[in-house]
Amino acid sequence: MTTKRRALPVLLERDFRKLAAIPGATVEIECVSAPNPDERFSGEWLFYVVSPAGERFLLVTALARERIVNSPIGMFGLAFGKLNLDHLDVPAVAGAVCTGMRSLSGGSDPLE
Repeated sequence: MTTKRRALPVLLERDFRKLAAIPGATVEIECVSAPNPDERFSGEWLFYVVSPAGERFLLVTALARERIVNSPIGMFGLAFGKLNLDHLDVPAVAGAVCTGMRSLSGGSDPLE
């Protein structure tokens, strides 16, 4: 069951990536549903970016729905391919949040 979080300010991927690239901004990952080893470790995670001023934004799809990542491969692709994070901390318990990840300059999918 997916929990809705639309009360938060939200950002589309392009704006999310731009904000994450600002010095002092950090990325957070929240576990919505814990991974299940019997189902190829599928789970559900949400990405947030926290601005240097402390404002927290949720990553959403073009339809303004929560962008839920539901596989480890998707998690690595977004974290390293799109956001170019300095490290990846993945929460594995529903409701847990990992913080402090920073977007590095450069990367395979640079901002325009």
